[in-house]
Amino acid sequence: MKSNYRFPSLVKNIFKDIDENGGKVFLVGGIVRDMLVYGNVDYHDVDIEVYGLTVEQLENILSEYGHVICIGKSFGILKLDNLPNYDFALPRTEIKVGKNHQDFKIKVDKDLDFKIAASRRDLTINALMYEIKTDKIHDYFHGIEDLNKRTLRMVNEKTFPEDPLRVLRLAQFASRLDFCIEPKTKKICKEMVSKGLLNNLSNERVFNEYNKILLSNHPSVGLTFLKEVKAILPCLDVLSKTMQRLDYHPEGNVWNHTILVTDLAALCSQKTTNPLGFMWGALLHDIGKALVTTKEGHAPNHNEAGVEIFNKELKNLIPDKKLQKYIKTIILYHMHLMNMVRNGAKDYSYFKILKGIDGIVSIEDLILITKCDKLGRYKDEHENINHFDFVMKEKMTQLGTVAKLPLVNGNDLKLLGIEQSSRYQKLLDWAYDLQLRGHNKESILKMIKGR
Repeated sequence: MKSNYRFPSLVKNIFKDIDENGGKVFLVGGIVRDMLVYGNVDYHDVDIEVYGLTVEQLENILSEYGHVICIGKSFGILKLDNLPNYDFALPRTEIKVGKNHQDFKIKVDKDLDFKIAASRRDLTINALMYEIKTDKIHDYFHGIEDLNKRTLRMVNEKTFPEDPLRVLRLAQFASRLDFCIEPKTKKICKEMVSKGLLNNLSNERVFNEYNKILLSNHPSVGLTFLKEVKAILPCLDVLSKTMQRLDYHPEGNVWNHTILVTDLAALCSQKTTNPLGFMWGALLHDIGKALVTTKEGHAPNHNEAGVEIFNKELKNLIPDKKLQKYIKTIILYHMHLMNMVRNGAKDYSYFKILKGIDGIVSIEDLILITKCDKLGRYKDEHENINHFDFVMKEKMTQLGTVAKLPLVNGNDLKLLGIEQSSRYQKLLDWAYDLQLRGHNKESILKMIKGR
């Protein structure tokens, strides 16, 4: 296994220096797990644990190789400015002292027993320790066996509930690795949720874990787990009670449709201009159906209702304004292209869509979400998709892929003697609409003057 790791000479020299000063160097956490799963790693997040040295001794060694950043010196964690992806940590024990995710009392112990140090990890597959000098993996909790069984299992059922974020971490690992979750671990997670332990998690933490689920190859695995343990977002939880017309949606309720669409979106998200926004859009595209679906299974204006729910329930969760705008545009317009093609609409409808998504979502991204939405059901839609592709290719070739620039602007209105007021934007919107209907600038100005 040792030959599979490719560390730069700087890192190798640090390892050698630590060893010569009486320390022992271990790789821990994800880098060990991923090497066993994939046979290689990308070194974006390297956790190193050093035994046998004090924090001061480790700091002195590291200072010979760059500027030491003491981001968590009291926790026994050091970084180097020229190795930003590497964390150098001393073994420690953690005692829960509060309700929040980070409320732990940390005790650093350079001589801590290896097994006790590994026992603070969340999952057996994350508790593996790879010793650099001996090329040996220390596996105290049968993590390799669980990797081979493709199973996620907690290390310690007494300490696992101390960190409520672990429920969401479990979900993202399940999605990223496509592993099953051991029943007892799932049971503990359900109890954690029912006790309200997740209520103190920050929006930032929740958002980051959802991002990892959505950017995985198989988001439905983690999302289904969160639904089972009742930790899913409320606006998604209600979708399983929202039925759809079976002639359009043989898969049944909106939740079933949503996870099908989300998995399809994961297959093409990297082709989009905003993969994360695209995945959030796929997950949330039908949240409005819970608000408007009739007894007959119709869901009029569910796209607009979805934006309303997003503004009410999700704006605080998703902090980035640009990302919010992208997601809301996907929700609002996810049906427009298919409806346009189905109804044989004229060019005006296509131009209106281009204007609505202008500078926010590309037409190519909207086409992809439209196709994911159409295919995300237990129904053969290939004929419809082939027709859709044909029409869209024709529209894009003949009419372009970006919104037309307006022929009339504010200066034109001033030249007509119209004073600037709250009516300006309405007049400009009307002028643009006339332009999309085929009028030239001269006729538009005449109509504005007449109005």
